[in-house]
Amino acid sequence: MLTLAQIGLKLAFGSSLVAIAAFIWGHSQGPRNGAGSTKVGYYASYAAAAFFTLCVAIMTLSFFRMDFQFDYVALNMPYDVSSIAWLYKLSGVWAGREGSLLFWTWLISLFNAWMAYRRQKVADPLSNMGIMVTNVVMALFGAAMIFSTFNDPFKQTPAMFLDAAGNLVGQAAAWGMNPLLQHWAMTAHPPTLFVGYAGMTIPFAFAVAAMIVKDGSKLWVEIVNRVTVFAWVFLGIGIGLGAVWAYVVLGWGGYWAWDPVENASLLPWLTGVGLLHSFTLYRRRGAFKTWAIINACVSFSMVILGTFITRSGVIQSVHAFASDPVSLYLFLTMIIAPIVILVYGLSVNKKTFESDDAFESLTSREAAYYFNNVIMLVASVLIAYLTLSQSFPSWMPFGGMIVAPESYDAVARPIGIAYIMIIALCPLLSWGRAIGKEFWKKMLWPGIAALGIFALLMVEWWVNLYPNYVETLSHGGSNAAKLASAGPSVYYNGLAILGLSVAAITITTTLFMFVQGVRARMKGKGESAGKALSFILFRARTQSGGYLAHLGMAIILIGLVGSNM
Repeated sequence: MLTLAQIGLKLAFGSSLVAIAAFIWGHSQGPRNGAGSTKVGYYASYAAAAFFTLCVAIMTLSFFRMDFQFDYVALNMPYDVSSIAWLYKLSGVWAGREGSLLFWTWLISLFNAWMAYRRQKVADPLSNMGIMVTNVVMALFGAAMIFSTFNDPFKQTPAMFLDAAGNLVGQAAAWGMNPLLQHWAMTAHPPTLFVGYAGMTIPFAFAVAAMIVKDGSKLWVEIVNRVTVFAWVFLGIGIGLGAVWAYVVLGWGGYWAWDPVENASLLPWLTGVGLLHSFTLYRRRGAFKTWAIINACVSFSMVILGTFITRSGVIQSVHAFASDPVSLYLFLTMIIAPIVILVYGLSVNKKTFESDDAFESLTSREAAYYFNNVIMLVASVLIAYLTLSQSFPSWMPFGGMIVAPESYDAVARPIGIAYIMIIALCPLLSWGRAIGKEFWKKMLWPGIAALGIFALLMVEWWVNLYPNYVETLSHGGSNAAKLASAGPSVYYNGLAILGLSVAAITITTTLFMFVQGVRARMKGKGESAGKALSFILFRARTQSGGYLAHLGMAIILIGLVGSNM
């Protein structure tokens, strides 16, 4: 089994290399002369996915068979005897450094195979180059597993640690999965995150492909849009499951502690928000072309940065693995490379990706999308910098310092509230025009309804939240010191009240957009209210998905105010 796994890994790596070479040669020969080579590239992509699937299957089977000839299995085997022990054995596949890299690469190969299946009949230059770039990522990860003992998932356990029956002996008998990882949330948290990480490879690959083939049309966005939404949703689910695990298992008394690895998972999610909004304008109005390319490349770079933080050993975290020099240099290079490609690609394709991103008014809908992108990008870069600051020299701002969670909160609270206000008002704004009578007409009924919701929230704040604030300060101690460090009472509680008001407005404006859509279909199509709503929810998924995401943000904001403010 071990030998078969090692062969399978090498064949997967080799298949990716063949695909890269075939696509590059086919592209250089042109669509007619290079068709045969391109076909080889597609089949090699399928083969890579098949061989990575074989590797993951063998790894999974080895955990269930308790096959300790696999060094990785010996180090990560759970010894739980509960009714869900089988789940912990399954989670052993991604519990450690080597297995998680294999699992992640496998997921990328599945995404790549799916894209290849969808695009093989067309086999246009854009698709060919997009699948080629994804194979490059797979090949780099494969090389890390094959040529680095730190990342090799199929190392053999030294004979001195195994008896004749294949059981662990000596100090190896104490090996096994960290007990903190033996929790139901950890069986779902890493896989969902990795699905998101793997999926974010696809928009990056096709953004690079669009620059390679000089295609500024909306084709690449249309190809990757659904995959990007899927990946972003799974990133969000993974972050939420991680918060559950932190709350229940780590005993922090909270669900978010601004730990470096927690921050790392948040970074591509934030830039992903900008990416999805850029896609909307790219597809519908031919605008924000440069923003779409920037967000696609930066999102992938942030994904790799998360891996760098977890695997390089330069950052101390309860989630991070031990120091690994190979991961340090490999993933550092992969962080920088997308930014270099981005800068070079846009510089040589300036005219190709020109779009009318200008807006006449700061209160137009275009401006709201623009500020959305700026806030998400700046927030992601700022969080990344503060997370890495402990590894920077002392002469740099915050260099050598571990930034306290309270410092993150102090920045995140006002920026977060301002951002949600933007997404609350954006659907009511007009394209290319300043706020006028039409806006206030749209805002009338949502505003009245928001006052009702805000009143209910204020009752909760006055009855429970504010008294708890006063009581905590009166008792003194570390909790009181943290509250005091957040600012004067007027600022702290004023921000909480502002947050509740913004959440109320977001809820009502979002629901208003559903009502407006239903009324428009009832009037224009003669449909019943139920049929119109069903169409919006299940057929106009881009529209309804965005509204539901905004509604979710409002609910989260209420939860954050209630639990932290």
